[in-house]
Amino acid sequence: MICPATLLAEIGDCRARYRHRDAIAADGGQAPVAVESGKRKNARFRWACKKRLRNALATLAQSSCRWNPWAADLYARARGHSHRRALRTLGRALCRILWRCWQTGTPYDPGRHTQLHQHITVTIPDPSGPRPDGAATQRMAGATVTHRAARRGERAA
Repeated sequence: MICPATLLAEIGDCRARYRHRDAIAADGGQAPVAVESGKRKNARFRWACKKRLRNALATLAQSSCRWNPWAADLYARARGHSHRRALRTLGRALCRILWRCWQTGTPYDPGRHTQLHQHITVTIPDPSGPRPDGAATQRMAGATVTHRAARRGERAA
């Protein structure tokens, strides 16, 4: 309960405050800063940011690894880096989702999250090519994927 309240308090209620999807990530310290010096160009950790927002986004990223298979996979792919950097990578992706939900005024729906759906879709080898298995995907995902999203995945394949 503390994480959503902190996010709401730090982001505010003015939707026009963040015009771009990466603006929340930059304000919350999830996006790197480009540092140029002569011929060199590096990306560094963002120190100048809202610390409470950064901590709330890191908490959200760490807790989402436990219940969201897409988030756990993204964290695992960034695992070659330090724990904090992997959390910032996941936090930046979650900021984009938060921004979209905030701009449209809709709650998060895992069925509409295409990256999550592609991650958990079970495919069956077929002579004409691999095809998605909606029933196996539904069993694997539980309540994460709706029937509508499973049908959408079958049509896409």
